[in-house]
Amino acid sequence: MKNQHLKQSVLTAGVIAGAAFFGGGWQEAHADTVKNSTAQITTTNPNAATSTTDAQCAVASAQAAVSQAQQKVDSASAAVASASAAVNSAAAAQSSAASAASVAQSNYAIASAVAQSQMPSSAEQAAALNGSTIDIKNANLNMFDNSSSDASANVKNQIGEVNVTENWHFNQATQKYEMDPSLKDALTVVPTLDDESMTLDPTKLTQAQQSEISDYVAALINQIRAKFGLTAWIYNDMTLAQALAIVNYAYNSQNWNTSIKLQEIIAQNKAIEAKNKTAKADEQEPLIDRTDAHDLDKVFDNVEYQYNDTSDKVKASWENIGIISDKNPNIASTLIKTMGDLKRVATVSIWDMLFNDAHSQNSHARMLLSTNTEYVGVAMDNYGVLHIYGLIPSAMQKVNETQTALANANKDVETQKGNLSNAEKELNDAVDALNKAQDALEKANLLMAIEAVAKDANQTSSSQSNDSNTKTSSSKSNKQSSLKDVTVKATSEPTKVSQAKHGDSQLLSTSNAITTAEPSIFERLLPQTGNRNGLGMTILGMLMGMMSFGFLGLRKRRY
Repeated sequence: MKNQHLKQSVLTAGVIAGAAFFGGGWQEAHADTVKNSTAQITTTNPNAATSTTDAQCAVASAQAAVSQAQQKVDSASAAVASASAAVNSAAAAQSSAASAASVAQSNYAIASAVAQSQMPSSAEQAAALNGSTIDIKNANLNMFDNSSSDASANVKNQIGEVNVTENWHFNQATQKYEMDPSLKDALTVVPTLDDESMTLDPTKLTQAQQSEISDYVAALINQIRAKFGLTAWIYNDMTLAQALAIVNYAYNSQNWNTSIKLQEIIAQNKAIEAKNKTAKADEQEPLIDRTDAHDLDKVFDNVEYQYNDTSDKVKASWENIGIISDKNPNIASTLIKTMGDLKRVATVSIWDMLFNDAHSQNSHARMLLSTNTEYVGVAMDNYGVLHIYGLIPSAMQKVNETQTALANANKDVETQKGNLSNAEKELNDAVDALNKAQDALEKANLLMAIEAVAKDANQTSSSQSNDSNTKTSSSKSNKQSSLKDVTVKATSEPTKVSQAKHGDSQLLSTSNAITTAEPSIFERLLPQTGNRNGLGMTILGMLMGMMSFGFLGLRKRRY
């Protein structure tokens, strides 16, 4: 029995030793596994504190970006509101301008109809001319577009009247100045008997004489315009009052004798030409423009006039001047003694403006054939000079002013709409930037959470080596589960994870190393878990112990 008990004790010790040997081996292997897992967490994210700090900086930076983006959105929203208000204001101004323009146009139509009714009839205009006419030959409107200063640009050269001249000759027999014979082929003047018997001083015309010559010249211009297929201009007693007002304002009150001014300009130009002959090209002076013979500073002012005991204003859009001479400043008094003389001289001046105007680049001709003029005014100044004006009465000025205001209002509306469109675009861009900033903040917050869990897992893994296996397994499992939850969330948003600043790939590999070591059912049945190789070694040790026990038992039965 002693030997039997001894053998059984030895057998028991052998089983225990085998189990201890192989179990110890499993424990050691398990410890190595835990140690390796801990080492993996440590080595895969060695800068957990630094990474977390960077993540916190990223969060702070993202929060600042969100704040700035929100400010831009607020500013852009205010700009849109302001631009929208500006559009509404501009639209209201546009509506008001359109209404004013409509009223002005209506008032002008009424005034124009009244002026038209006061104009001499076609029969009265023909009577004023009494057969006087200017022959346009084969001239057409295109011929007046030539703006050259060369003599070949004269329309008379293009219609076969090269030799026609506006010169006057003194007739010894009659003791009067007469038109050059060449003019008889270009124009005809048929004075009435009263015209020839009516003596006058062209520098001191009466109101009646001013009215007669005004009607004659205006009717002659309308006759020419009709031959070119153009509409007649309106003239009446009111346009005469307007023309006289301009003449008195710009010439008579200024003691402005156009012939003398023209002589001065010609003399100065001759001196300039002489000086330029010896001067270097870059030192030559330009010639003075002959149009400076007009008092340009005042001709186109807004001038007040009186008509039918009422006061109003008028402006000139252009001015043509006739009966002047660059040789004789008193040409009018020299040539004109009667109304017949005045009509002859005036007719020659009109022909000269139309067909012999190359020295002015045909500008006088283009004014007389303009399609932009509706009213014409004719008056003589105190020096016997003839002035012809394209007139802009106050009603027309109002139309022009309101049309300009409407055009500006229309332009402003378009400008404000453009501003609103730009402001809306800036707002949309600001909103997009805010959305992106908010997305970046969410990513930064998520990554900081991942870094925090990883850091906590590192710390926990290090402390587990000193705790009991059961406590270590439980704590480790909890941390692994937490990190797994965060990581799964991160990996479900690849765009966010791809923008992480530190340790993204290490975190994912660390997480996988931990979470894939799930215990099997056999591991959970044993006091030690966590390594499949250790489990196999334990079972093998137990089986060998049992086999040894059985072997000894068989041996015993043999005895």
